[in-house]
Amino acid sequence: MDELWDVKTVALRLGLSTRTVYQLARDGRIPGIRVGGRWRFRPSDLGRWLEANAQGRAESVSEAPVSPAALDAAGLADVLSRLPSSLEKRLAFIGLLTRACVGRGWQPPVIVGGQAVEFYSAGGYATVDIDLVSASEPLDEILPDWGFERRGRHWIRGDLGLIVEAPGGRLAPGQRERLTEVEVAGTSAYVLGLEDVIIDRLAACVHWSSENDCRWAEVLFGVHRADLDLDYLRAQADEAEVSARLAQLLEETA
Repeated sequence: MDELWDVKTVALRLGLSTRTVYQLARDGRIPGIRVGGRWRFRPSDLGRWLEANAQGRAESVSEAPVSPAALDAAGLADVLSRLPSSLEKRLAFIGLLTRACVGRGWQPPVIVGGQAVEFYSAGGYATVDIDLVSASEPLDEILPDWGFERRGRHWIRGDLGLIVEAPGGRLAPGQRERLTEVEVAGTSAYVLGLEDVIIDRLAACVHWSSENDCRWAEVLFGVHRADLDLDYLRAQADEAEVSARLAQLLEETA
């Protein structure tokens, strides 16, 4: 009988982050089983999965990645239509936007807000808007050519169900170094780090008395507790003046 590997072992063997392994398992994209509420993996299942993926990559190697410079409104719709879920479509769109922004010399946009919560909850949280930390100039250049219409502070592509908001602002010192890189459809999108997303929800919970944000902070903390950088989390909680609420979460999940 196969031994069972935990998430950290699989991450080490595959050269992935533990967060990526969790995400693949929750999405059903890597073979795993739940044992006592924790993910476990059979080496033989992973071996077959790796062989199947290697074959798939070999068959698709001739397909050149989409160039954002050559992408138009119809081309964007074609790329996104190949993806099975709305979350993957949004991530792929941001990946293409990221590549286009970087190609123009701008920093990559970063997914924040509800879309970041949806990512870390593997679709458990549902949102429509894609909130970004991004300069407005590259979006003003790129999105009209991709079929988006500007309505107030939002960019909208109704036929694709995409609503983008980038109100400006910057990440706090240290946040950009903790981003999660997500690879989808041959592109990379960047999501605000998990600890910073939890602090953002806790801030809304405490300072805006948002029960919904309280609940999602608890969900994210409970699901990902083993992977959290607690020292960083405590420091950010002090900065956001939510230390008491964080201490309560730590006690409840001890």
